[in-house]
Amino acid sequence: MTNTERDLEYQPYSDVLEHQIRKIRELMAGEWQKAPGFLRRLEETGVTTDDLTTPESIRKFPILNKSELPALQAADPPFGGLITVPVGELRRIYSSPGPIYDPDGHLPSYYRWERAFSAAGFREGDVILNCFAYHLTPAGAMFEEAGNNLGCAVIPAGIGNTEIQVSVAAHLGANAYVGLPSYLKVLLDKAQETGEKMAIKKAFVIAEKLPETLRSQFQNAYGIQVRQGYGTAEVGAIAYECGEAAGMHFDPSVLVEILHPDSREPVESGSPGEVVVTVMNPINTLLRFATGDISAMDPELCPCGRKSPRLTGILGRVDQVTKVRGLFVHPGQLEQAVSPFENVEKFRAVIVRERAMDDMTIEVESKQTLPAHTLEDIGEKVKNLLKLGISVIQVERGTIADDQPLIDDRRKWE
Repeated sequence: MTNTERDLEYQPYSDVLEHQIRKIRELMAGEWQKAPGFLRRLEETGVTTDDLTTPESIRKFPILNKSELPALQAADPPFGGLITVPVGELRRIYSSPGPIYDPDGHLPSYYRWERAFSAAGFREGDVILNCFAYHLTPAGAMFEEAGNNLGCAVIPAGIGNTEIQVSVAAHLGANAYVGLPSYLKVLLDKAQETGEKMAIKKAFVIAEKLPETLRSQFQNAYGIQVRQGYGTAEVGAIAYECGEAAGMHFDPSVLVEILHPDSREPVESGSPGEVVVTVMNPINTLLRFATGDISAMDPELCPCGRKSPRLTGILGRVDQVTKVRGLFVHPGQLEQAVSPFENVEKFRAVIVRERAMDDMTIEVESKQTLPAHTLEDIGEKVKNLLKLGISVIQVERGTIADDQPLIDDRRKWE
C-alpha cells in the first residue's frame, strides 16, 4: 500500500468517492474485460463503462447478491466467469458454506486489512497470535497477509489446542491477537488456569459480536485494547474501528452503499440497510456485491481525523428482517437498544395485527420488579432507534424460552 493510498483515510470523503469511481472505471475498461461472466451481467442490464461517471451513477449497474454465487458458480464453474485470470494463476482457492468458492490472487495485498490493523495499534515488529483457521476458509491467510505486510511476525495458531497455544504465545512473547473475541477470553482463562504469562496488549477481532461488557473486561482486567472490524471471505476488508471505538470506518479500498433491502435505494443516514460494496480488485469482479448484512451509516466526522463515514455495527442478516408498519426491524437493533439495561435477563418483541394495524410490544424478564421509569426508558430507546412507537411490559420469569427468537411475529394475514 503506497503512502498516497494510506492518506485516503484522512482525505475528504467526497474526494475518496471520486478516486474510487476513477479506479472502478479503469478496472471496468481494463482488467474486468477479461471476465466473461461480468461482461454478461453488464450486457443483460444494458450498461457500459461509459455509464459510470459519478458516485450516484453506480446505481445504474446490476447488484450481485452473495446468495447468487452458488448457482452462478455451478452453472459456469468454477467462479461463474467473474474472475479475470486462469484458475491455475491464482494463489489460493477456498471453499465456504453454500458452497461458495473464493479466489485469492497474486496481489501485494489481496484482502487489504493493513489499515484496520494499523488503526487497532498493530505496528512493525509485533508478534501476532493469529487464531483463525487456515484450512479451506481464507481468514487465517488473509490476516497473516496483513500482519506480514505491516512487518509483524505471525504465529499461525488457528483454533483449538488452547493449552499449547497459551504456552507458545507466552514463550514467543506474542503481544497482539487476531481472532474471535470469545476465543481470546478462552485463551486468557486458560492462561490463568495454567499460570502462563501472556504478553498480549492489543487485539483485532471480527466475525462475532463484541459485547461492550467483554471489551471493558479485556481492557480493565487484562490491559488489552480490543478493536473490531467487518469484512467477508469474498471481499476482505470493508470497515474497521479506530482508537475511538465508535463505529467502523469505511475502508477506502471499497465503495460502500447502504441500501433498502427491498427497493435497493439508498437509505437515510442512521437507518438500517443492506451493506453493498464494490471492491477495487483487478482479479475478482465484485461490482455492487450485496453482502446480505444489515448495518447503518454514521456520517459524522470522527475525532480520530479519518473522514470516512462509519458503520454503526452489524445488526444481522437481510433474511432476519421483519417489516412493521412499513419499517424494517432487525433483532440486532433490539439488542442494541435493550442490552444496556443490566437488570433485563431476557426480552423479545411480540408483533400482532389488530384493526389492520401492526402493534409491537417488548416483553422483558427480570429477577426484580422493574420500576415504571425503566420500562419507559427501554421504550424510548427502542422508539428512537427504530422510529417506531412500541410498548414495554414486564412478564413473569420463564415466559420467554431460552431459544425464543427475539422477534415473535404473531400476525395473521387473511
